[in-house]
Amino acid sequence: MPGPRVVLIGVHGHGRVHLDGLLERERSGLLELCGLADRREPAPDSGAAGYEFDTDASHLLEKLRPDIAVISTPIHTHLDIAEAALRVGAHLLLEKPPVTSVADHERLLAAVENAGRHCQVGFQAFGSSAVNDLIVRVRGGELGTIERVAMSGRWWRAEEYYARSPWAGHRRLGGVIVADGVLTNPFAHGVALALRLAGDEVRSATVEPYRAYDIETDDTTCARIETDGAPVTLAATLCAETESEPFVRVFATRGVATIWYTQDRLLIQGSNQCDEYIGDRVALIDDLIAHLDDAPAADVLRCPLRSTRPFTEVLEAIQLGPAPRAIPADHVRVGERGRVIPGIEDAVARTVATGRLFSELKDIPWAIANVEGGLA
Repeated sequence: MPGPRVVLIGVHGHGRVHLDGLLERERSGLLELCGLADRREPAPDSGAAGYEFDTDASHLLEKLRPDIAVISTPIHTHLDIAEAALRVGAHLLLEKPPVTSVADHERLLAAVENAGRHCQVGFQAFGSSAVNDLIVRVRGGELGTIERVAMSGRWWRAEEYYARSPWAGHRRLGGVIVADGVLTNPFAHGVALALRLAGDEVRSATVEPYRAYDIETDDTTCARIETDGAPVTLAATLCAETESEPFVRVFATRGVATIWYTQDRLLIQGSNQCDEYIGDRVALIDDLIAHLDDAPAADVLRCPLRSTRPFTEVLEAIQLGPAPRAIPADHVRVGERGRVIPGIEDAVARTVATGRLFSELKDIPWAIANVEGGLA
C-alpha cells in the first residue's frame, strides 16, 4: 500500500530538518510528500524543487487534503494552521510548543477529538527508548516514591541567536504571544519530560526569570513547579561559560535516575543497583504513521497533545509571571560574540541538587525572589 500523503507547513529553520526527513522517507517509500507551504520560497538547495508550493497554508491544505500535516511554523501560528488541517481530515505532527495558552490548548484538543484525528507534538525526546523506559519505571513504582524531579540546562548562545528571526528574544511581538525563552524554547524538551515524570497536573508555579542579554525574554531562569505528584525544579541558562548536556534527574526513595535526553542515555543508581545504557530513538513522524489506524482516544502516540497540557500550563505561567530581571553589568562578562554569567554553572547545579531557587541560595548577588504573577 502507498504511504500517507504528507504536507509540510514551514520549510525554513527547524522546518528544514523536517523537510530533509520527509524527503528521505519518500525515497524509502514510507510516505508521499505532496506539498509545501511557507511565507517564503524554499531555499534552492533544499530539495523542494518540483513539489507543489503555496504561501497560503490553508489554501494548500484545502487543495491537497493530505493524510498528515507537519506544522513547523512560529508558535503563535500553530492553532489556526492546525485547525485548518483538521478541517480537511489531516492528522497532525505539530512542533513544540503546541500553543501559547491553556485556553488554546483546550480549544485545539477539542478540535482534535471532534475530528477523530491524532495530534503528535514535536517533543522529540519522547521518541527515545531510554526516556520511555524511565517513564515506565517511575510510573510502575520501581524507584519507590518520587520525592522530586529536576532539570538542568547549561548552554551558551551568541548574540546572533537572538537575531535569527523576528520573534527570537521576545515574549510578545506586535501584541502577539510568541513565548520565546530559555525554558519554553531550547530546553522545552527537558521541561516537558520533567513534568511527565512528576505528575499529571500542575498546581502552582514559581518562576525567577533573568536576562544577561538585552532582550525582552529570559536567557537564564529557575522555577519550582508543584504538581499533583512530585515537585519539579528547573534551572537553565544560555549564558554558560562551560556547556554540558542537559538532563532530567528523578530523586526517589529507592534511588536516583538521570536521563541525558539529547543523548538517550539513562543512569539509574540505587542501593543495590547501578544501571546505565544508551537507548535508541524512533522519529515522531514514524510513530505517528505507525498509529494512523489506531483510535486517537487511546493515546497510543509517544507524545499526544493531551499529555503536553502541563507544559502549556507552565508556559502560560511564565508569560503571566514577572518580566525577566536584568542581571547587573558587573555580574556579566561580555565578549565579542556574546555574554557569560560567571558562576552560573554552579548556581544551576546547586538548584538541581537542593531544589532551592537562585534567590534561595543566598550567595548569588543578582538573584532576587519574584513574588508577582505566575500560576497560583
